[in-house]
Amino acid sequence: MTTNLAQIVSEANISRLSLIGLSKNVGKTTTTNYLLETLLRQNLYHAEDLAITSLGLDGEAIDALTGLPKPRYIPQAGILVATTEDFIRQAESEGAQFERLQRLPGRTALGPVMLARVLHPGRIVVAGPTLLRELRAALDQLWMYGARLSIIDGAINRLGAAATNVTDACIVCTGTSAGATPELVARRTADVLARLTVPQSIWTDEYKKLLPETRLLMFSSDRKDELTSPFTDQSEPAIEARWIVESMQTSHHAIYLLRGALTEELSRELLGQLTQKLLPSRHAEIVVGDGTKIFCHSVTLQRLADRGLHVRVASPIHILALTINPFTPEYTCTPQRLLDALFRELPTERPPILDVVSGIGA
Repeated sequence: MTTNLAQIVSEANISRLSLIGLSKNVGKTTTTNYLLETLLRQNLYHAEDLAITSLGLDGEAIDALTGLPKPRYIPQAGILVATTEDFIRQAESEGAQFERLQRLPGRTALGPVMLARVLHPGRIVVAGPTLLRELRAALDQLWMYGARLSIIDGAINRLGAAATNVTDACIVCTGTSAGATPELVARRTADVLARLTVPQSIWTDEYKKLLPETRLLMFSSDRKDELTSPFTDQSEPAIEARWIVESMQTSHHAIYLLRGALTEELSRELLGQLTQKLLPSRHAEIVVGDGTKIFCHSVTLQRLADRGLHVRVASPIHILALTINPFTPEYTCTPQRLLDALFRELPTERPPILDVVSGIGA
């Protein structure tokens, strides 16, 4: 298994890549800068083929939580950038030069987003669209301007940039700032990876085609052409959970299609009601869009499965790699210690893990 991150990305044959972080200060900006540099140095892409943007604000000079300096984006000449006009002007005041290409519709709290091409490199803050639909539109426009690979820095604690209808693959960034000890970091990382890699359902076509505007519906796997039951009551977790559990009692292998989030509240109600009712030996499946729609802990997913309700996704997320940042002002940790903690906690079948600063990887 290679730990050459640029090669991993190049061989994935993708056009949209997201970097998602478990918390602030886990190295998303450092990883992005590293990727841009090595993709060019290894002649895997030309600068004109690359673009960067973000889901919200990233790349600020000073960390808002710790007050410490943060790494800044330094895109090379030729690379496309989607950020706000104010941040382009700020970068220009520090020596960078840009060709402004297009102002995007919509507006962020920091102003409108502008597509620009770097003419002379310099440090820049990237603040892209804050809504997923506007991010998709920005990526479409970057493609029109020649971007073969757009790299999206996901916002703090938001996994939405990894959604399969936004990007083709993702890199998960973790680090010591995500937990009070390396062991806690490893457990939290394992939870996020477990949610993002929930197995794909065999009912993907039904998820896409059966009453696609309906938030929740059910059919029996052996009678799906005869009976499809949409949920028509109030969209409250307790009411939805009761409807799911009651129909599990009367249907053989019930399949539930959930368009939207599997929230902590809904999963908690399902666990409570499944505990209260003695189920016959039958299994049911609830299908969500992808792993970014799962907002409950991976332990909850296992407990639901133990009670006969298995969570699956219509579209699996492709995780290319896991990068680590062993630095935090809170405590001292070496890259190897963090790697060892992750090895103990993560399953054997996992993405490659690497620290782009020290070069350590596995």
